[in-house]
Amino acid sequence: MTTSTPSNISKSESLGWISRRPWLWVVLAFVVLICAWGVLFYIAFNNQPEVVPLKHLIPA
Repeated sequence: MTTSTPSNISKSESLGWISRRPWLWVVLAFVVLICAWGVLFYIAFNNQPEVVPLKHLIPA
């Protein structure tokens, strides 16, 4: 027969400091989102389509 000693640490304390601050996940998600948008705009600006000159049409 085994006996276990009760722990003085609650379950929320044993999970870590990030589990006690769930708003950090929201902040991290927004940072990732902003970085993704930044990369998207960087790629879009560096790979713009070539400018094609258009002939001016004479109105009839």
